[in-house]
Amino acid sequence: ISAMYLFATACLWLPRHSRPLTRRRSLAPLVALEREAETPTASIAAEIDAACEASMRDDGGDSQSPAAFFRQLVATEEELRDIESERAAAADDTAARQAALAQTYSSLELDTFGSVTESPIPGRTVTVADQLRLTGLPTKAFAPRGTGFGTLFAGAATALGLVLWTSPGVEELRLVGLGAGALLLLDSASGGVGVELATRALSPGYRRKIVEHEAGHFLTAYLLGCPVEACLLDPLRAATDPRFQGAAGTVFFDPLLADAMRAGSVPRSSVDRYSVVVMAGIAAEAELHGQAEGGRADEQALVRLLTSLDGGRSWDYAKITNQARWAASSAALLIRAHRPAFDALVEALAAGRSVGTCVMAIEEALRGGGGEAQLGGSGAGWNRANVSKEWT
Repeated sequence: ISAMYLFATACLWLPRHSRPLTRRRSLAPLVALEREAETPTASIAAEIDAACEASMRDDGGDSQSPAAFFRQLVATEEELRDIESERAAAADDTAARQAALAQTYSSLELDTFGSVTESPIPGRTVTVADQLRLTGLPTKAFAPRGTGFGTLFAGAATALGLVLWTSPGVEELRLVGLGAGALLLLDSASGGVGVELATRALSPGYRRKIVEHEAGHFLTAYLLGCPVEACLLDPLRAATDPRFQGAAGTVFFDPLLADAMRAGSVPRSSVDRYSVVVMAGIAAEAELHGQAEGGRADEQALVRLLTSLDGGRSWDYAKITNQARWAASSAALLIRAHRPAFDALVEALAAGRSVGTCVMAIEEALRGGGGEAQLGGSGAGWNRANVSKEWT
């Protein structure tokens, strides 16, 4: 009787439970296939992130910090030799790290890294009229107006607070002035963080413009084959990283330019490539909003490079301004031609994604056919056959 009862129970149980178990088991191969399909992209992004992390200097040194400057100022001859040895060792270490990062980028299956080998502008001379014809934007659109808003606000409020300090019945205004004074002190001590935070709070669209600005640097560097090491948009995090000096920014490098500078002979192609990337943030703002707000530091970086090549003998004011117009125009046309990738990158950066994930956002956008666009001015399509200037 017991055996019959167990048999009957089994017969009742199996029809109810065997099919659901089978269905649950049948999903396993599909999940495995989905994970398999996602693995290459995630793996490439993780490999880039690991290489970026390894390329960061971890010795805590900053040769341009006030402490380093004071140390050099009071150093004896023997100590100066030690400082030079330390700098040489740090330079060698940086070169090795950058070479490893460049090798990572080159070894991965990245279809669009370094895919742009020609400027969209034939020749190197771009007049004011040429810039308008090529980009559809006047030269003044590429001239950073500079927000300066946070500094002006803080300075004005501090002055007001001092004036009203002895005035009766204006305690609230005193607090505003004192708060602004504290902001200026924080800004001075933290390399611009105080004003950066104030500007973000008072200007809602400011952060978005920062993201778009840095996306311009990131995208053009990537397309021109310059490895991107980091991109920070948070001023508080940037304040603790000596590479950013307290401001949002993108860290990239050109292996060819670095090698050429160490050898003491920099080819024009490397200068051009750097010029386009460094002016691409300004170009992105001009392209999206019709006017660049930020980018004064980028202009200064370009001037520093050009005037350092041979003591400034080959780069007078007219040549520097022409180079800036040419580079900004080239960057604007590159961004316009790769707009789907630019938009995908902006969203990835705004979401706080890593460098590797941002790289894959560019790759996926361009693999999806987003590599063509209309150029400004003449309306000519993106056609490399019509371009004569080579980067390499």
